[in-house]
Amino acid sequence: MNSQRSHLKILGKRILAEANDLKRTPEALAHDLGYELSVVQSVIDGKADLEVTKTLLTRMCENYPISLADLWVDADDTTEGVKLMRAHDSQSTTRVFSRKDQFGEHTSYYEYRDTVMSQTAPFKPEWIKPMRVVEDSNPENPNVSYNKGHLLHQCTFITGEVNFYWELDGFRYCTELNTGDSNYITPFVPHSFTSRNGDKLGLVIAVTFGAEVRKALNQFIHAGTSRIEAMTDNLSDKIQAFKSRLNRYLNAESLEVQEFINRLANAGIDSGCAAEIANGKKLPSPVQLNTIADVLSLRTEDLSVTPMNTEDAISVQRSKNTDPRYYPSVDDTAYILKELVRTKHNPYLRGFDITVLDKPKHINSWFCHHLHEYIYNFGDTPIQLYWHDNHEETLETGDSAYIQPMIKHCFASRKKHKPGHLVVVRVPGALNDFVINEFSRYPSEARRRVIQETDIWF
Repeated sequence: MNSQRSHLKILGKRILAEANDLKRTPEALAHDLGYELSVVQSVIDGKADLEVTKTLLTRMCENYPISLADLWVDADDTTEGVKLMRAHDSQSTTRVFSRKDQFGEHTSYYEYRDTVMSQTAPFKPEWIKPMRVVEDSNPENPNVSYNKGHLLHQCTFITGEVNFYWELDGFRYCTELNTGDSNYITPFVPHSFTSRNGDKLGLVIAVTFGAEVRKALNQFIHAGTSRIEAMTDNLSDKIQAFKSRLNRYLNAESLEVQEFINRLANAGIDSGCAAEIANGKKLPSPVQLNTIADVLSLRTEDLSVTPMNTEDAISVQRSKNTDPRYYPSVDDTAYILKELVRTKHNPYLRGFDITVLDKPKHINSWFCHHLHEYIYNFGDTPIQLYWHDNHEETLETGDSAYIQPMIKHCFASRKKHKPGHLVVVRVPGALNDFVINEFSRYPSEARRRVIQETDIWF
């Protein structure tokens, strides 16, 4: 009941903030939407029931040019920032999918299970057991069935003997993976997994997550493919990618190329060189980039382009080639960390294979960061999860947990002298650098109003 009341209060504050943006008082809302003022005020105060609140939200979207997606706030389904899913609950979601084998028959290919998910999290992590067994690493093996790729990014952690397959530019590839290995898969790259050991099938923990495109999906849909394609960067060519980025700013400024060249010349860049830069013939030097940014009232990072080659679409990290890290220090170790796959094109994707030692609530072993965190206990030792100084739960084998951003937490093995093993994957949500930078520019005394608008401001 307290959780629902808190949710209603948040929705009420969100409605007040949107009414402020529309220059509508509660009285104006009541008049426009055909409500009694007392009903509107009860919704804003979080005292109305959920159905009344939903109806008012819907009516606002029908009467004003606003989106329900911008108004609605999901309920927090965590306990003080943490949500767990037990192994037996995961097992209850089991479903087996079949794909064609080499004889054209549909036979079992994957066993899927859900693991922990939250309405507040950007990922949809899956437990996948590859049931198709192969005896080679041939990417053209007729027993291997590739999917079509998907919109979500994917970070994958492997236990057992698993083959990973992918397809790029019409060519297929395969690599053998083992326990502790990981990979990153770019959206819409076809891929597949099989097991190499029929007596002990491998396991794939696939953390799929939405990033910036997923969050902008409504605008993609409204803009349409052709308009989006018209401003897409060719990241395989850094000069063309820079030209595309620059053109977006020139178009936004309604600034013709020649006028831009004149401005660069006036700012001290040789006119011939300025013309080459503006026409996509060469890249600016760091000094010239600063000048361009000043001329366009931009930050230099707004014009920065990181090229992407075809091979960057897939990244593989092998555990045997990864040095362990002792945390918090070599002399005072609570965990042994092995970094999972990294990609510069998704800089806040941070995963770890964590060996958890038996040091309960080690004073320096707490983690706290701005990313969404997924946890899966793939070892055979129970692990204690602590958070917020006063909460704790045991993660048994096969249990999974989600931890919201900026929730202080730590782990400890439940068995003396027997370490535990966790896979931890951290992914960014909407609280990215652009958002945090903008929020940082707000007056500190007013920042709370972003979440809880308290009054009519106009």
